[in-house]
Amino acid sequence: MTKRKKAVEKKIKKRKRMRVFSILLRLILALAILAVGGFLVIAFFFSVEKVNFSGNTIYSDGEMSKYLFTDEYSNNTVYCWGKNLIFPREDIPFVDSVKISLKDPNTLMVKVKEKSFTGRMMDVDGNQVYFDSEGVVNEVSPTVLETVVEVTMEDVELSGLSVGDNLPLKSKRRRELTHLFSYLEEQGVPVLSVGFTNEGSITLVYNSILINLGSSANLEAKILRLKYILPQIANQSGTLHLEDWSEGNRDIVFEVNQ
Repeated sequence: MTKRKKAVEKKIKKRKRMRVFSILLRLILALAILAVGGFLVIAFFFSVEKVNFSGNTIYSDGEMSKYLFTDEYSNNTVYCWGKNLIFPREDIPFVDSVKISLKDPNTLMVKVKEKSFTGRMMDVDGNQVYFDSEGVVNEVSPTVLETVVEVTMEDVELSGLSVGDNLPLKSKRRRELTHLFSYLEEQGVPVLSVGFTNEGSITLVYNSILINLGSSANLEAKILRLKYILPQIANQSGTLHLEDWSEGNRDIVFEVNQ
């Protein structure tokens, strides 16, 4: 191959490299322009004008906003959506999860899923220990949620519990607690509080009525009776005695407060 031919081929290769470089440079510039343009569009046309909340009963919309939209870019809908998608808030008390979506460029949709509680007990520090139907702790907080049934146990002292721990209950008491709440839910009997005494008696509070269930014997049948009795005496105040109820003794006494 002659020197002249080699020089020509070298020039051709150089031109090809320059052409490829020029194409790549134009592509990079185009992508950069698109990125800047996209950023400007997002920055100026995706501002937060409205936020629609759903599922939040414990916190108001304003309180949820303080948890979710706190930094300097929270006035942008795309930023709020992306942040929640990549770094979802998992530390909001009483809240299981939060999902944020865009309804339109200026409107956010916030769906809140709150934790489900069966009951609450107070620990030695005055905190409320919230637990599920299996007696597993799913929140510890000084905040009192009046909508959650209060449970007291004379022979149980709570201390140092964290989310995920089991309530320190004996197996019999755990079964009684689980069955009681299961029967109450099944029959649709709402109560304000549940109490267990050292002697093994169970009491309930419904409006201004104290319900004495006695032991856990015939517990399901006793709760079934409550379903029909309570609506008849709901506006009264007194003590409903079911502690002696059994299949052989069906007497139920309502002692009205004077």
